[in-house]
Amino acid sequence: MKPRVSSKMHPKVESADILAFFQQLATLFRAGTPIYDALIIAAGQSQSAELQRLILDVSRKVASGNSLWAALGKHDKHFKQEWIEVIKSGESSGLLGEVLVRLQTQIDNANQLQSKLVSSMMYPIICLVVAVGAVSVMLVKVVPTFATMFVAMEMELPAITQYVMAASEFLQTKGPYILGGLITIWYSVKRYVSTPEGRKAKDRFLVGVPLIGEVIVQSCMQKYANNVSVLLTAGLPLLDCIHSMKGIYKSNSVYEDAMESVSRYVAQGGGLADGVERTKVFTSFAVSMTRIGEQSGTLPACLDEVETYYRRKIEVLVDRLTSTMETGVILFMGVAVAVILTSVYLPMFSMAGGVG
Repeated sequence: MKPRVSSKMHPKVESADILAFFQQLATLFRAGTPIYDALIIAAGQSQSAELQRLILDVSRKVASGNSLWAALGKHDKHFKQEWIEVIKSGESSGLLGEVLVRLQTQIDNANQLQSKLVSSMMYPIICLVVAVGAVSVMLVKVVPTFATMFVAMEMELPAITQYVMAASEFLQTKGPYILGGLITIWYSVKRYVSTPEGRKAKDRFLVGVPLIGEVIVQSCMQKYANNVSVLLTAGLPLLDCIHSMKGIYKSNSVYEDAMESVSRYVAQGGGLADGVERTKVFTSFAVSMTRIGEQSGTLPACLDEVETYYRRKIEVLVDRLTSTMETGVILFMGVAVAVILTSVYLPMFSMAGGVG
């Protein structure tokens, strides 16, 4: 049997493919391989047909005189703006190898967190779908059968039975309209949040939601600490680091606007810690560690501590979020089923008592 020495090629670009690309690029570049040759080798090693095509296109652009960050920026569907900003700083400072190592570590941590979040959320989401489906089937199929029997017997029904029968009738007659309304609302909200003002409204709303908002804020703190540390280590001036952070926060308008405010403050001679504190969207721990780093001249090291702290805290928050969702879904399903069964059995017990 022929030994299996490589994985099968696949058409799409997965997060693992991106991580492998940056790992290979960092290793090759630090070993002294010219960037063009490193790209050609990385393309040959990629198991993604699409990513292989993109890397070869990047290599052609680099060969024609483009910088690596500019060539990667042409494919922003797969290469995030924050990665481009970090690579740009590495090329500008001549420390691309070190920056690529930090970048692949950053991507690896982000992938692990995303995988943990997806796997943790899968179970409560499945439970929620099953719970809603089970309750809907009981209201649409089971309850009407008993309701017909109770009405035919002209018996006095308990209040809970009347409420459940009314809910069942409402769902049967108005269900299609409710579904259509929900689809319309979803489509309208989706269109609204695609506009600049809608995006800002969505971001402001989400950062204030319990648990979800905490995850977003602490994720932004981790991103701030990690990227500013990487950019400063790469030799980028502080003001340029802040300008880069505006691009890195492109996906969250709250922090994008905050970094714009910080940029103006620092450009006028203010300190980074005071600048981020004035925005009111940075945590006290992030502000304090930034101030300590500025005063002691060890800002990158202090920000590394902040990044580690929030990475671990996010993992704990994700566990809390999924645990809360699981508990809520189980309670919803238990209460709903108990109410429906009680509404059905109470009249039957009354009938049995009357016969006895």
